[in-house]
Amino acid sequence: MSTALSTTLSTKAERLFLRYRYPDWLVTHSRLVGRIAEALLAARRPGAPAIDAEAVVLAGYLHDIGRSPLLVGDPRDHTVLSALVLAAEGLASCVEPARRHAIYTVLDPALAPRTAADKLVYVADRRGGQTVETLEERARDTARRHPRYAAEIARAIPFAQALEREVFAECDFAPAELAERVG
Repeated sequence: MSTALSTTLSTKAERLFLRYRYPDWLVTHSRLVGRIAEALLAARRPGAPAIDAEAVVLAGYLHDIGRSPLLVGDPRDHTVLSALVLAAEGLASCVEPARRHAIYTVLDPALAPRTAADKLVYVADRRGGQTVETLEERARDTARRHPRYAAEIARAIPFAQALEREVFAECDFAPAELAERVG
């Protein structure tokens, strides 16, 4: 992906962060997931399945738009809200990766990441909290912040690990090198 395209997508995301009044923690997380998605895309080996790079990077940046403070009080899951907002914003190619990004989606065949794009955004989110983390660290932190979902998160970890292996098998670097690649 070219630097110009990356800058354009980042700028587009930043405008939506402002419009949807992202709190600082969500901006930090969303920027990181977008950068991880970019790093994973840049490292894809020749012959990996075709992927819409622009959609994946933008979905990485905007996957959690459903957590906007403007949507507080809506009882629907943030993944559903993210998909609805992205569709309303005319970003149809970002809808499914956002709808399928949460750690627990791998437990439901109807919600599990299906496409290369879905899987890449899922893994980017599994590795990016406020900093680049291992999948297990991120899962533990998510369970700590949402204890009522701890058992479900624990059940999802082996499936998430399998998706991580699948995504990194298409990359020219190992999971342990992600932090240095993201910078």
